Amino acid sequence: MNRPSITEKAQRLLTSHQVYIRRCLPETVRAVVRGDTGVHDVDLHGGRWSCSCQARVTCSHMRAVWLVTVPTNEETA
Repeated sequence: MNRPSITEKAQRLLTSHQVYIRRCLPETVRAVVRGDTGVHDVDLHGGRWSCSCQARVTCSHMRAVWLVTVPTNEETA
């Protein structure tokens, strides 16, 4: 069985209402994502994205927040 991609996981998080945007301004985003392994904080601050999960690369939590906060013509990762 194939593992779902980061984008597929992100879309699942969104469609199951597990993404909560707390603040969305041009330079600041704060969100909470209820993932499979717990609740994670996703932030954009100073032009840098971060997630409180243990992933060392772009994770599905960040991707889910990007899908609803970043204009579609911008590159995110």
